[in-house]
Amino acid sequence: MRPRWGNRVGLLLVGLALVAGGFGLLATVRRRPGAVLIDASVADGSVADGKPWALPLLAGAAMVLALVATRWLFMALGWGRVGSRTGGGIAMLGVALKGIDGIGRISVRLVRDGRVRVSVSLRRSADLRQVIRRLDESAVSRVRRAVGRDDALAVVRLHVRRR
Repeated sequence: MRPRWGNRVGLLLVGLALVAGGFGLLATVRRRPGAVLIDASVADGSVADGKPWALPLLAGAAMVLALVATRWLFMALGWGRVGSRTGGGIAMLGVALKGIDGIGRISVRLVRDGRVRVSVSLRRSADLRQVIRRLDESAVSRVRRAVGRDDALAVVRLHVRRR
């Protein structure tokens, strides 16, 4: 699943859970006679009468949902990534790999300790030998020159997709 679809599905699931919780809260408030719509005593435990395990289970599920949603949002914002993307490096990598069928996604990042991370995603139909040969002969050195780090170590990651 591509990241944008994962983000959309995750957003949909979190939104549905919040909407369901809101409707449940409104239904609970409306069933109580004389209750005001904004009432601090809505969660008084009458929902879980005779079920001592219900409230801790609901609280635990809400905590897990909140933690998963928070982590997902941080990752969608890019806070877990290391380094910064370079447009010049990506353009030079694209020029160096031009003419090879099956190239999917390319990325070049400068990492804090002076390394260059090159990431190439390939379709199943790509000629892996030709990609490796092109990366070894000219692409990595061109990318280093384009980002201004001729002596930097380069880490190249190839990912061959199943489909």
